[in-house]
Order: sequence, then structure tokens, then C-alpha cells
Amino acid sequence: MALCEKILIAGFSGAGKSTLLRKLKSNPLEGWETFDDLDQIILKEKGKGHPDLASLIEFHGWEKFRLWERQCLESWLKEDAKGVLALGGGTLSPILWELFGKNRKIKFCFLDIPFEVAWERISLESSEPRPLLQAGKKNLEKIFEERAKIYSQIQWRLDGAKNLTELSQDFWKGV
Repeated sequence: MALCEKILIAGFSGAGKSTLLRKLKSNPLEGWETFDDLDQIILKEKGKGHPDLASLIEFHGWEKFRLWERQCLESWLKEDAKGVLALGGGTLSPILWELFGKNRKIKFCFLDIPFEVAWERISLESSEPRPLLQAGKKNLEKIFEERAKIYSQIQWRLDGAKNLTELSQDFWKGV
């Protein structure tokens, strides 16, 4: 098997992880077979009766959601196919970084964007509500700064503010 078999796209909410994933899936590099979004996996497996992730989290709470997130991530990592997974904005905790950060078969890609860009993107009206918006801008900025400590440990960084075509090209160059 290849050295890197799984790529995890990390970044704050609004960084463009899911959007990049869809672009990569539409123009895959040979040998890369699966392209999944962790939030969508959780919604599919645990979200019966919930129209979106925000509803699921509101009903079951963040603690239960984080447990499911970890379980689904671990299950996805065990799959045989080479794949790319967009993580949720808060998936990469210090504990998960310790578990997976140095695994040579997993490569982390960090989509880096300034807080103001993230805020602008997630506060726009969209078809799917963002669970973090309930925290408000000031609290969200604190969360952004806390998560930046974990994200700073990821060596492979891409500018999430680039246009999507450039971003996907940069991604495949990094593989």
C-alpha cells in the first residue's frame, strides 16, 4: 500500500473543506477512490428525523455529537480504499491529533483562512444552518483562536481564500 492512504482536510468552519472536497471528487487523482464529508456521514448514520446537522446537535448535544464524530472518523480510517475526508471544523482535538497526527498513512491538509473570512462565509444565509453560529461572533473568534493551536501543527497548509480551481490544483500537487 502507498505511504499516504488517507487525507484529512482540516480547517475552521467556513474554510471551504466541503466545497474543496466536492471539487476534488469531480476531478480525482488516479487511485483516490473515496471522497467523504464527516458531517454528512454522521448525519446519514445518526440523523434520522433531523433535516440538518444543527438540528441533530441541538437535539442530542455536542458531547454526543463529538462521540459520534470520533467513532465515524475511526471507522472511515479503517476502510481499505484511498480516500479524502473533510473533517468538521472542531473534529481535530488535541487528543485526536495525538492519535493520528504522526500516522504516516494519514496526511492532514489544513485550509487556512482568516477569522473574518470564516465569519463572513458562515454567517451568510444558506440552505443548511451552521451549528457554531449560535455562539455569536466574539465567542466564535475565541474558538477560532483555540483551534488555531492545533491547526498550527499541520505542515501541509493551503490558502482557503484562493479560488476553487487553484485550490484543488494545489491540493493534488501536495499529494
